[in-house]
Amino acid sequence: MKNIIDEVILKLKTKKDGFCRITHKKGWLGFLKDGDLVFAPNELHQILRQVINEFPPKGDKLFFLQKRDIFTVTSEKKPYRPEEALERFITASNPDNFYNQVPIGGRKESIDIGIKENESSYVFIELKPWSSTNSPLYAIIESLKNLIEYRIIHENNIKHDEGCKHYDEVNLIILAPQSYYRDYGLVDSGGNNMGIVKKSLNDLSSEFATNISLMALTLKEDEFLDKCKRICEEKKMTKQQSIRISKLDAIPELTRDQWKLVISSNKK
Repeated sequence: MKNIIDEVILKLKTKKDGFCRITHKKGWLGFLKDGDLVFAPNELHQILRQVINEFPPKGDKLFFLQKRDIFTVTSEKKPYRPEEALERFITASNPDNFYNQVPIGGRKESIDIGIKENESSYVFIELKPWSSTNSPLYAIIESLKNLIEYRIIHENNIKHDEGCKHYDEVNLIILAPQSYYRDYGLVDSGGNNMGIVKKSLNDLSSEFATNISLMALTLKEDEFLDKCKRICEEKKMTKQQSIRISKLDAIPELTRDQWKLVISSNKK
């Protein structure tokens, strides 16, 4: 099955100065210098819809609101996939209206974390770990892809779980540790970078009728790894295997009131 994001990027033709502005870190840094996304927001919107309609959402559990609490640790008592483990801990550390791995496209396409704010408002979170080859722009496009898939499910009356009601407002958050944003020039970088990103966020927010925020986690990677190690030791684990966590394993630094705003679009 073709990857929707790969298809979208291919159709957008996003190379400039030899690097893709979405998939390559040098392309992202080039964007921070000149503010050129290389594509217009309405072009992205059109291509997202085109590709998603070619590969529409499918599956019996679209938007099933679930809470996954299992992740894999290695024999060294470290998370096998840090992003997966971080996602599980964020869900365990927050209220019952937090869900994770919410199916949105079928196949393996899911919203990392979903927050049901109330009966009319929902938040899609795209999560990145401490280090990632996915730039903030890539993460934003992933979130917008999820948003369009959600809208197409309703527009085309695609079979979905009852949890997939029509919310009047669906907003987007890119959530990552501070070191991720530092690596991509958005922490301790001065005002010019932030101004460039702010303008693009506003343009995308207006086109897609949503609010887009980049938010940072203050938890440091070594503190997170130490928490995972302690849980493994409590469970007397000596080999690679899956472990289950609960609210008793919550990490205070991961609660929503501890997230720090990096930058956000203006209210639509």
